[in-house]
Amino acid sequence: MKNVTHHMLLRVFMGISLMMMFIPFTYAESTFSVEKVVISQNVTNRNPVGIFSPPAYCEKDTSGQAAIPVVKTSKTSQVFLWTKVAATTKGKLRHSWHHQVDGTWRMVSEVNLSIYPSPGYRTWSVKSLNPAIHTGEWMVVIAPSNSPEKILCITRFTVQ
Repeated sequence: MKNVTHHMLLRVFMGISLMMMFIPFTYAESTFSVEKVVISQNVTNRNPVGIFSPPAYCEKDTSGQAAIPVVKTSKTSQVFLWTKVAATTKGKLRHSWHHQVDGTWRMVSEVNLSIYPSPGYRTWSVKSLNPAIHTGEWMVVIAPSNSPEKILCITRFTVQ
């Protein structure tokens, strides 16, 4: 009886091992941390160019009282959010772009960005600006795509 049970368990284990070789591996919830954010006019060679001032930062205090970057549409027709991420797993990061209109935050776009394991993976998204409709306060919420409620960073800027 012991040999039969042992052989059955061995067969089951071997069957599971073979199945796992053919089933694509899916990652558990990705582990990301945002190391740095930059609001800029462009990205060249994976680095921000034409950085707006004052520098962007991840808010710890959501009151929005600190100085934030000012983007002037007279100088650019687009704005980049460059993000440096420490990641221990592969996954996707979401940039959710929000514009404040009549005192209400409205999501304008969402961009899902692939992230790979690295202590400093660099990625970015871009928003085209139309001065007739895009002036005012902006906020970008950064979160894992598979868990958008787990906010990693909120950064703000103003378009003039």
